[in-house]
Amino acid sequence: MTRISHRKCDSTPARRVSEERSQNLAYASGWCLALLFVLLLCPLVHALGKDDPKKKKTQPLEGLKALQHPDAKVRYRAAQTLAELGPLAKFAAPDLREALKDKNALVRVKVAEALWKIEQTPASILLPVLLEAMKDKDAGVRAAAPPVIALLGTKAKGALPALKEALKDKEFDVKLAAVAALGDLGPIAKNSAGDLLALTTDPSFFLLEPFVGASLGSLGESVVPALIMALAEKSPERRRVAAYALGSMGPAAAPAVAGLGKALRYEDPATRQHAARALGRIGPEAKSVLPQLENILTDAEVPVRIEAALATWYITGQAKHTDVLVKALGDKSANVKDAACRALAAMKGGAKQAVGPVADLLDDNDLRLRAIITLGEIGPGAPKPIEMKLVKLLDDKDGEIQLWSAFALWQLGGDAKRTLKVINETLGTEKHYTQSIILLGEMGTAAESMLPTLVNLYREEDIAANRQALAVAIKRIDPKLAQKLGIK
Repeated sequence: MTRISHRKCDSTPARRVSEERSQNLAYASGWCLALLFVLLLCPLVHALGKDDPKKKKTQPLEGLKALQHPDAKVRYRAAQTLAELGPLAKFAAPDLREALKDKNALVRVKVAEALWKIEQTPASILLPVLLEAMKDKDAGVRAAAPPVIALLGTKAKGALPALKEALKDKEFDVKLAAVAALGDLGPIAKNSAGDLLALTTDPSFFLLEPFVGASLGSLGESVVPALIMALAEKSPERRRVAAYALGSMGPAAAPAVAGLGKALRYEDPATRQHAARALGRIGPEAKSVLPQLENILTDAEVPVRIEAALATWYITGQAKHTDVLVKALGDKSANVKDAACRALAAMKGGAKQAVGPVADLLDDNDLRLRAIITLGEIGPGAPKPIEMKLVKLLDDKDGEIQLWSAFALWQLGGDAKRTLKVINETLGTEKHYTQSIILLGEMGTAAESMLPTLVNLYREEDIAANRQALAVAIKRIDPKLAQKLGIK
């Protein structure tokens, strides 16, 4: 296997369906995320200023001299690079502390970030810089400060009033940055629940909604009473976002069971869907509302029926309604079929009767990958013809299809040799490197023969995220070896 140097961290997330239950941004659509990127990037460019066409372009300066460069963009990039280096850039701390006085506000914010990541400079030094940025006339600067404030964790408590005030900012990107920061701060920002719920009357709430829901869900169980109250209000927006937030809390949202049961009858389909999902994630403690959940198994909206069927599984552990999910696999919408597959995968061995209909999706280019993952999650017992279909996919031109087909075959039959041969190949690619490591870790002791390769990669890896993935995989395969390597 060829080692790829300077490998970037694979952006493809681990598609372990059991982990997908915990995704806080489950209903944030792709176009909304793309909009977020554009809205945040443009003000940053503006805040740094444009290059003066009259100035001669100079060669990049070496070392810390870039922090004194006349061009703010160069100074910003220098601080950004040092921030990415983290503790390795401790040598630069004195120069960065001096750069906290930079004339450009956006540079000062980036310098504050770098200092925190390098040496966790006291919040008493960094917060005044960041709070000043929150009042800057430039929206790009105001939007840049909240994410850095969130990095400070519990030491950022003094910035909570400023973050809550930023929720009223006239600029969308500033509001969005403040929403995200409050969610990142978690329980220390619990008193912001009312301020976040107030955004339901904001004209831009249709864009903010998924982020508000995610942030509310991160504030901790102390906000459950406030969410229960919101669930009972007349505003469809407040009901919907409250149901979503409760769903991200899991069993901690148990006090809301009765309110969520009532929400299953609300007119808004999205509220019914989020309420059903929340009840499922609460689990057995929600058994009192099983009759209400079973009533919506015939809901007019297929996504609601899918969530109701899955919720009954989580609550009872009995796969009584897989027929609802199998029927959804025949829907015209690819999104609906994808959701049905995810639900069946979460049910694992309880979804055996769905193996055939899921396998039919192997011929669908848009859903093939989801079908492969689902078959693997359902596990042993698939008919031989279905296994042979997966074997053929090991030669697919798409490396991701090869990788997941190999892993699914191991899940179905336990034959590690064939699976490890494919993963060894995908491990040598940049695109599937990280995912290959994760799946080797999922295989545990069955991937023992890959340990020498993983250990060598661990020793060479210079990207923190990849090194962490390697550490986790090694620990799952051989805990004693991990201990010898200093992996905790």
